[in-house]
Amino acid sequence: MQHRLVSGPGRRHGLRQLIRAALCAAMLMGIHHAARAQEFYVLGGLQQTPTLGETTYGYTYEYAHNLTDNIYASFSYLNEGHVTNHHRDGHSAQLWGRLLTADRHFAFSLGVGPYRYFDTTVKTAEGGANDQHGWGLLISAAGTWYINGGPWILQARYDRAQAFGSIDTNTFLIGVGYQLDRGSRDGPVVPPPSYNTLTTHNEFTVFGGTTIVNNFDSPSGIAYGAEYRRGILPYVDLTATYLNEGDARVVRRQGLAAQAWLVRPFFNDHLTLGIGLGPYFARDHDDGGGVTRTLGLFTMSASYRLSPAWTTRFSWHRTVTTNSRDTDVMVLGLGYRF
Repeated sequence: MQHRLVSGPGRRHGLRQLIRAALCAAMLMGIHHAARAQEFYVLGGLQQTPTLGETTYGYTYEYAHNLTDNIYASFSYLNEGHVTNHHRDGHSAQLWGRLLTADRHFAFSLGVGPYRYFDTTVKTAEGGANDQHGWGLLISAAGTWYINGGPWILQARYDRAQAFGSIDTNTFLIGVGYQLDRGSRDGPVVPPPSYNTLTTHNEFTVFGGTTIVNNFDSPSGIAYGAEYRRGILPYVDLTATYLNEGDARVVRRQGLAAQAWLVRPFFNDHLTLGIGLGPYFARDHDDGGGVTRTLGLFTMSASYRLSPAWTTRFSWHRTVTTNSRDTDVMVLGLGYRF
């Protein structure tokens, strides 16, 4: 079957360069500090949808955490581009097995894990968009080269997304990574087994940014809000957030969210990365004259400490609805720690 390239505007398409720049900048700002972390990757390439005979772009961000020399775990965001009636992305947690060469410069890895996808599809003859949520399986193979033993890494990867209730895809990616730990040997570094202090004590942040509605037109609006964050255990934070998604034409929503977080400090606590999940109690003024609903809110966040008291934070919120009004809310803020 002949494959054709599909492109064009769609959800998150206009901001993917901004997201990549923000995440990479947050990582690179701390490179000259002593590290206590693992590996971060940015990869891009092509996605192939065999059942449609179409090819489009794809890209991924991944954090990899070494458990042993031969086993590691990862969390990744995968954007599968735009093909006919499908604009899909999602998140995956995978467990990997790895074979290293004798000099520890090259590795071949196989990984598998659940894939939580978000797919914008067409549900009506008039072209109305439907935000489908579902589960699948992400099966991956990767070849990794630790350049001169590290810290810079090159990786080529194949991802197979087996999605239940949606299209199955093949994604071919190549990109760079940075090895955030350096050890006495080349190649992957297994981190210390324990971390006994809170990542965050108290933090209050105000932020502003943009909201993008996940339909085929991708209308946007100005977003703003405030967040209180409190660490309760090593690697665990709780947050209470007020979020105003602004006027994105088809969505005018604001509300309160409570989230639990897995977080990790890097670079002598200058940089933190985290993922959060929780309920979002929101009122949408364009939904039937104003309806308050309990939604889900999933967030990826990175912060960088400017001083002992002040920090800057970038957060990417994904709202999860049951009425096809999903949004991405991307905000940058200034926080005070106390």
